[in-house]
Amino acid sequence: MRAAVQIFNYKLYTKEFFTIFFCYLLVEPAFSWLFIQNALVTTLYVKLLSIGVLAFVLYDLRSLTTREKVYVGLFMALMVKLVLESVFIYNTPFKQFAIYSVIFPVIYVIFIKSLLRKLSADLLEMIAKFYLITYVIFMALFGHQFSVSLYEIELNVGPYSGDTRIIHASSIFMIIIPYLWYLNQFVRTSTLKSLLLFLFCFLIILIHQHRSVWSSTIVATVIYFFMVIRTSRNAIPNVIKILVLAVVVLMGSYFIVANSFPNLLDYFADRFSEILNPSKEGSTGNFRIEQSLLYWGYIAQQPIFGWGFEGFDLQNPLVDWWDEGTGHHFHQGFVEILFYHGVVGLILKYGFLFYILLKAFSSKLSDESLILVPFCICGLVFSLNYVPTLMFWGHVGMCLFYLESTHRYRGTFISGKIEEPEKFVT
Repeated sequence: MRAAVQIFNYKLYTKEFFTIFFCYLLVEPAFSWLFIQNALVTTLYVKLLSIGVLAFVLYDLRSLTTREKVYVGLFMALMVKLVLESVFIYNTPFKQFAIYSVIFPVIYVIFIKSLLRKLSADLLEMIAKFYLITYVIFMALFGHQFSVSLYEIELNVGPYSGDTRIIHASSIFMIIIPYLWYLNQFVRTSTLKSLLLFLFCFLIILIHQHRSVWSSTIVATVIYFFMVIRTSRNAIPNVIKILVLAVVVLMGSYFIVANSFPNLLDYFADRFSEILNPSKEGSTGNFRIEQSLLYWGYIAQQPIFGWGFEGFDLQNPLVDWWDEGTGHHFHQGFVEILFYHGVVGLILKYGFLFYILLKAFSSKLSDESLILVPFCICGLVFSLNYVPTLMFWGHVGMCLFYLESTHRYRGTFISGKIEEPEKFVT
């Protein structure tokens, strides 16, 4: 009898559990920090993992679908171009590993999608709970300096934000997954537990004040309601119920806060206003706009394949905050990929998200897809503010797995879930 690990309401065989743990969960910066509080070590781990994942995908090429093989083929053609450029121009096999890291998510999406298909792995509920528990543990251990009134602190490595929000926007962004999971649970079941957990996720997103996450959450919520109404007319009464409840909760909260902390409402209103006015002088939005406008000039000079290694060594034209030879530290995912890999890289990397965007208009989606499709699409919004982490692209792979599944997976390494699986939305 094979050894198994019980986690939440899943029973996982040991070998596959460690595969998921080391190749997927440990890529999340906030989670890995619970075990290794060293940014250099965690960065090195992700680099080594990216090499191992590429080697495994090439070794396992025959098990991939035709579309996945095309993606791998295009990726490898780009790698051959970069290797030849590095050898003949810089006399080294691969001058800057960061150039590989920028485009590697293409392979990671395919790897996670293929892995979940091989393992017949229905992991979304586990991932939703994983993020909530990781957040609670992380804040209990490292969040003692948290404050709504923002001020800078020295915590600016790994998953830290560098201020009293404590956790970086890239990790708070992932809370959108449990946020949508429990929203969907409430729409389906109207249970108090799902409502309270949904409100807890909403509170996390609110108090950490990452406006990029706020705007992404708004987009994800709108897309979710659009999709759930489109796929199931029976869900409309519950959607109306939660909208009415949201209005009641917001009005009640407004009354309480206005009387207890009158200045807090003005503070949050001012924070939110920068979403609508990103060019406000001195704001991070204004910095992103300046950076983007400046780098579009470079992108226009090398639009097809980007600047590659040459771009990595260009002097940062905007600020001198970072050491030379460390890259350009972009605040936009689109600008980064266009600068280093051009339109070819943009199509390879973000093509997955545009494919998922088209799927949002499908009338036959599972509950898992109703959650992951809005999350992945709002990654396009997040990419206007930050470069999405590798973990985000892993979730894109999981979304594609669910979208292309013809039935609900219950199989080889998940011995069974305690709860009975829900039916497809029709």
